[in-house]
Amino acid sequence: MSLNQLRRWFGAHQRYLAAGDKLPTITDIARRAGCHRDTIYALLEGNRISGHIQHALSIVIERLEVENNHLKRTNLFNVQLSATGPKIGFGTSVQPLFR
Repeated sequence: MSLNQLRRWFGAHQRYLAAGDKLPTITDIARRAGCHRDTIYALLEGNRISGHIQHALSIVIERLEVENNHLKRTNLFNVQLSATGPKIGFGTSVQPLFR
């Protein structure tokens, strides 16, 4: 996975955790990948990580997707308001719904 794909995956993972889904924590994922959780938080902040850790995280994520796919219970979605009316989409929106 590329660095941007890893950032998106961990961002979504954190939103699922915040929504109450029972998924492995960032600490658990870091332990499985052989790195420290601060490395993942640095990745989320936009910092680069080593190619070795990037590869290890990609492997762990692929395994987690298979193992924990049934544990994601929250359906994340977004609402976009436009001139033609509201649109509902899957995933999260970067625009706040209420201003």
